[in-house]
Amino acid sequence: MHPTFSLQQLRGGPFDPLAWFNIVGEIGCAFWILAYIFIIRQCFKDKSYGLPMVAICMNLAWEFLASWVIPNPVPLWHFFDRVWFFVDLVIVYQLLRYGRELQTIPEIQQNYHAVIAGTVMLSLSGLYAFYVQYHDMLGLMGAFMVNLVMSVTFVFFYFSRRHQGGRGLSVPAAWCKMLGTLGTSIECHFVIGQTQDWLGGLNFLTFLCLSIFVFDCLYIYMVTKAARATSQEPELAPRQSALAVA
Repeated sequence: MHPTFSLQQLRGGPFDPLAWFNIVGEIGCAFWILAYIFIIRQCFKDKSYGLPMVAICMNLAWEFLASWVIPNPVPLWHFFDRVWFFVDLVIVYQLLRYGRELQTIPEIQQNYHAVIAGTVMLSLSGLYAFYVQYHDMLGLMGAFMVNLVMSVTFVFFYFSRRHQGGRGLSVPAAWCKMLGTLGTSIECHFVIGQTQDWLGGLNFLTFLCLSIFVFDCLYIYMVTKAARATSQEPELAPRQSALAVA
C-alpha cells in the first residue's frame, strides 16, 4: 500500500463509496463513460477522432497511471479507472487510424506517430512526477489539470472542425463530459479536502473545476448552435451533418 494512504483513511470516511458526495462522483464517472461512447460512435461514423490530440495523449497517460500504477483503496473507483482506460484505447485507435489526414501542420502530419508517442511519454513522466512530488493521492489533482487542458483545447478543436462540417464532434458527448466533470468536481472537493491537508486548502482545485465548467459550457453552446444550424440546412452533404444531436 502506498504511504500516502493510512489505515484510518481506508476505513470508510471520504473513501466510503456510499457517502452522498461519492455517489454524486460515481454518477459523474458514469457520465464520462457515456461521453466516451458518444465520441466513439460519432467518430466511427465520421472517420475521425473526437478529442484534441494533446488531450487524448494526456488522458491516456493519466488513465494508465490510475489503472495500473497509482493504488486505489476503493474497488469501485478502480473499476471506473480501468473501464475508462480500455474504452480510451478505442479513442486512441481512432486517433491513429484517422488522424494523420486531418492534420493541418505538415511537420506533424509527416511525423505523426512519433508526435503522438512523444506526447504520451511526456504526459506519463510529468503526471507521475507531479503525483510523487506533491503527494497527489489517487492522482486526482493531475486528473483535473488534464481535464482543464481538454476543455480549453475543445474550443479550438471546434473551430478547426467547423470547416469540416463538425466532423467527429458530438453534442451528447459535450453534455456528458460537462455533467461527468461536475459530479466528480463535487466529489473531489470532499475527498481531497478530507484526505490531503498538506495542500493547505482547495483554492487551486476550485480554480480548476470552475474553469473547466466555464469552458465546457462554452463548448456546449458552440456545438449545439452549430448542430441547430446544420439541422436547418437539409441540403448539406451527409458528412456536414456530423454535429446532429441525434
